[in-house]
Amino acid sequence: MKKEILSNKHPCWKFGPYRFCLEQERCVHAMKTSQLPPVFLVSLIAAPFLPAQTSPPPPPPPIPVVLAPWEKTVTLPAEAAPYFRITLGTPVTGWVETVKADIGSELKKGDLLAEIRAPELVAARDARAEEARAAEQGVTGAMALLESAKAEATAAESEFTRLRQLSSAGTVTTKVSDESEARFAAAKAKVAEAEAGVASAKAGALAAAARATEAAVKLEYTRLVAPYDGRVVARRAEPGDFLATSSEGADLFTFEQTDPLRVRIHIPEHAAALTQAGQAVTLKLGGREFKAELARVSGSLDPVTRTVTAEVDLSGSGLLPGTFGTATMTLAKLESAALLPLSAVRTEADGSRSVLVAAEGGEKKVPVTLHTVEGLKAVLTGDLVAGQMVLP
Repeated sequence: MKKEILSNKHPCWKFGPYRFCLEQERCVHAMKTSQLPPVFLVSLIAAPFLPAQTSPPPPPPPIPVVLAPWEKTVTLPAEAAPYFRITLGTPVTGWVETVKADIGSELKKGDLLAEIRAPELVAARDARAEEARAAEQGVTGAMALLESAKAEATAAESEFTRLRQLSSAGTVTTKVSDESEARFAAAKAKVAEAEAGVASAKAGALAAAARATEAAVKLEYTRLVAPYDGRVVARRAEPGDFLATSSEGADLFTFEQTDPLRVRIHIPEHAAALTQAGQAVTLKLGGREFKAELARVSGSLDPVTRTVTAEVDLSGSGLLPGTFGTATMTLAKLESAALLPLSAVRTEADGSRSVLVAAEGGEKKVPVTLHTVEGLKAVLTGDLVAGQMVLP
C-alpha cells in the first residue's frame, strides 16, 4: 500500500482505502479508529520505530594456502663497551715521582704509566736482602761444621775398628778399646748436631729469602704498568702527589681495552629461550652495519629487568666504547609456512590442531602445527599444499 500524506499541519495519512489521523476528532479526512483493523493500526503506529530488515551477511570466502619462507626476528638496543675496564692504583704510601701517560694514551702491555717514590719500601727491601745474604752465609758455615764433624767421625770410627781388633788379639787392653768406642760415639753425636744445625740454617735462609722476596714485590707496587694493550681514559695522578695508605689503595688511572669491543644486548624474557651462543646477529652501530654472532649468553634472567645479557666480540671496528645502536637477530626460521587467520585453526580434544580445506564433494581436515601468532594470523606448517582453499 502506498502512503499518502493528507495534511502537513498534523499527522494525517492515507493508506489505500483507509485514512488515519492522530487528531481525528477535528480532522475531516480521517475515519473513525474503530473502522481500522486493530492489527493494521498497531503496525502502522510502530512502523517508523522498527529496524529495517536486512539479509544475513554472506559467509567469508575460502582462503587460498600460500607457502613461503618465514622467520621471526627481533631488533633490540645494543651498546658497545670496552672488553676490559679496570682502575689502576697502588696500596703503597709515597709520592708520585713521574707520570708517563695521560688520557688517550695508547699503551702496550707492560708500558709504564707512573712511578711512586717510597723510601720505606726501598729500605725494607735492602734490609731483607741483607738478612737473606747473612742467612745464606750461615748455611755455608753450618755445612762446613758438618763436613768437619763427619771427618772426625770417620777418623774415630777407623781408630775404634783398629783398636777393637787389637783388643781381640790381646795386644791392647779392653780399656783402650772402650775409650776409642766412646770417642767414636761422641763424633757421631757431633755429626748429628751439625746436621741439625745445617737444617736450621737452611730453614732460616728460606725464611729470610721469603721476606726479601716480599719486600721486593711490595716495591714493585711503586711502578704502575699497563696490564694489557689499551687506552688510558682517566688520570687522577699528578707529579708530587702524596699517596696515603688506605684499605683500598689510591686509584690513579682508568684503563680500557678497546679492541675487541664487547657489545652487550639485553634479551627480553619472551625471546630468551630462543637465544644461544653462536647465533647470527646484525649490528648497527655508529652508522655502520656489522655481521657477527653471539659470543656468550648469560643464561639467567635478571630479577629486576627480566632480561638475559648476551655479548658479541667485535674486533677491528674502530668504534668508541659507549656507542649505542641496534642488534637484529633471527629467533626462529621456517623454510615453508602458511599464514592463515587464527579463526580458521581448530583445536581438537587431544590438543592437536587442524584446518578444514575444500575437497571434492565437501571438505576434509588437515592436521597442522601452530608455531606462533602474529596479530590475527597463525604461522602454520603441516600437510598443507599450496593452492588449497581453507574454509574459515
